[in-house]
Amino acid sequence: MSEIRRSYLKDLASLHRRRGRREHRLFLVEGVRSVRSAIQARARLSEILIEDKLAEDAAFSDELKKAGVPIHALSKKDLERISDVQHGQGIVAVAMSVVEEEPSGLARANSILVLDGVQDPGNVGTLVRTAAWFGVDVVLAGPGTADFESPKVVRSSMGGLWDVRLARTDDLGGTLQTLSERGMAITAADLDGEPVAEWNGDNTSILVLGSEAHGISDAVGPLLTNRVTLRANRSAEKRGVESLNVVVAGGILMERWLRGGSK
Repeated sequence: MSEIRRSYLKDLASLHRRRGRREHRLFLVEGVRSVRSAIQARARLSEILIEDKLAEDAAFSDELKKAGVPIHALSKKDLERISDVQHGQGIVAVAMSVVEEEPSGLARANSILVLDGVQDPGNVGTLVRTAAWFGVDVVLAGPGTADFESPKVVRSSMGGLWDVRLARTDDLGGTLQTLSERGMAITAADLDGEPVAEWNGDNTSILVLGSEAHGISDAVGPLLTNRVTLRANRSAEKRGVESLNVVVAGGILMERWLRGGSK
């Protein structure tokens, strides 16, 4: 275990903000399970910060050493300065960015999940986890989508962050236009689309999930090859639920899109 400069804790705390993460190309991974997942995935970590009482667990400390990075023991008070949760688990890893800021080579991907303005960090993290489970090649975030490397997204991804390629673009329309011109078919989840039971997911290279509040953005709509929807199976009298959560809808669509490993 080694010491760490107090002034450095302030720098790490800046990683809670998107601006700080983009400036330093670093982000925080908090919690025992998340840090273990990062180590098992051989994620690019720069260091691990651990509460001094937890550091007394020799077996756990030996497990952390497998990451091959410096491990710093801190007081609970110091660790709370960089923690994003009220009651942390006493461990935070500093990871190097995994998000491509200028995505290239997307046309070589067989399957791309696009998040078009999905704002809730919990939903974004769970969609990343779901995409990793179904074997999606790339998850691409457009403007307005929660940052993949924000603390809540990282926690919600439950390790999926390390199992799928992540990219973002400030010009989603332009990026999809280029992919469309290269022959990639684009399908979006949309209330006015064809029923999912009739959708041939094998003909889709790109699946777009839009904002729960606003749907697909104006920049994306004209580029779509197809639209697909999940029809409610209920009587006219039962309309208390207006729509599915984007994560639930996304999971159902991904299962049909990538079923049987055809991608």
